[in-house]
Amino acid sequence: MPFILVRLQCRYGKVEQFNEIMSHLVPVLEDRGWRLVGAYQNRIGRLNKVYDLWEMPDANAISSVLALAAQVPEFQQWASGLAECLEEEELEFMNELPYSLAARERRGGAS
Repeated sequence: MPFILVRLQCRYGKVEQFNEIMSHLVPVLEDRGWRLVGAYQNRIGRLNKVYDLWEMPDANAISSVLALAAQVPEFQQWASGLAECLEEEELEFMNELPYSLAARERRGGAS
């Protein structure tokens, strides 16, 4: 199963605004093929760091889903506020390893 890990560095004092924006963007992205597996904020380390883990149908879904989402008026409205919230964004496309929980659950062997 392919995933994309998104590492985001929010500007000081902008995490709550970022959370509000994402609460509107996530449903649009999920309706078009991505699935948010988890969203996390660090508690130790660099402040205001956010991590989103998305399950993808395939590598092409990164650009194709973003292109489809960009046509949705609500997405356009809310996504425009991301630049104000973010200092940095890094994406990593990854494949699931056989010992991960989700892979074991699909095989019927999670404990």
